[in-house]
Amino acid sequence: MKQRLQQRWIHWLKRRMPILQEVTLHRRNIFILPSKFGVVFGLLNVLLFVIGINYQNNLVIMLSSFCFSLFVTTMLFCYQNMAGMLIKPVVRLEYIASQLLSIECQVSCDKGKHGIYFRYKSQPQQLVSLLEQQSSISLTVKEKSRGLHRLPRLIVASEYPLGLFRAWANLEFEQDVIVFPKPIASSQSLSAIEQGDGAYSSKRTVSGDSFSGLEPYREGESLKRVAWKQLAQGKGVLSKQFEQTLGEPQWLDLDDIDGGDIEMKLSHLAYLVNYYSSLNQPFGVKLGNKKIPVGHGNSHRKNALTLLATFGVYHE
Repeated sequence: MKQRLQQRWIHWLKRRMPILQEVTLHRRNIFILPSKFGVVFGLLNVLLFVIGINYQNNLVIMLSSFCFSLFVTTMLFCYQNMAGMLIKPVVRLEYIASQLLSIECQVSCDKGKHGIYFRYKSQPQQLVSLLEQQSSISLTVKEKSRGLHRLPRLIVASEYPLGLFRAWANLEFEQDVIVFPKPIASSQSLSAIEQGDGAYSSKRTVSGDSFSGLEPYREGESLKRVAWKQLAQGKGVLSKQFEQTLGEPQWLDLDDIDGGDIEMKLSHLAYLVNYYSSLNQPFGVKLGNKKIPVGHGNSHRKNALTLLATFGVYHE
């Protein structure tokens, strides 16, 4: 019964609030109800009013009217403190399985907000006492297995100013995160690396990825390669040199990795992908009938890790 009601609640939220990459809080996505303290305050106020009427005490009735006006005014201030915030989660490009996911939320508003709570579903909440007009909040999401995951709902809440009311928004964003397999070295992968130590060599190039050292600047070289820091230190005009690793391409095949656990085999492949990428060594990846051609560079590494992350799993 509880699960059915929760499903209906989520379905109603999706119909009321479309899934977007960024959300502005307004009257259609802000909910407000009395807090526990507010319920007690309201009941005591009703009791106070009944006592004033029963004993025909104008002073008590005036006090009850004041408390009621304070109650309503607090509700309006609580809503205004939430309204107008523009919230946009920003995900990093790389996450590793079995590690907490760090999500940065960029928040902008016309004026400062007070006492705002942020938390992802089933995660500890984080209080921001004073939210500036442009703020960045770092939140965590529990560790995920490898694959493609949709971010859980973000709950933004506040009980400002007196704690009589709680205003909150239950937001879902069009943000997916790719969780890569955790790199784990194996004896087989280490032995393969040792056997292939002589299979590649380094060559200095203009467009290489790895910094190799400094040399005297030669006329005609691009000013982008000038080591300005060393020039400011009085060491003369020097030019940055880079290396590009060349050699026999390596094929990383899932079938060549020993072991019966598919997750462990993918972790071993992830280790090899990072290792060869650190050397700028060309490599390709084979996972059954899926293949990534031989290449090198950071974008090639991310493509290979993405293939490992999504192999055999589906969107959550």
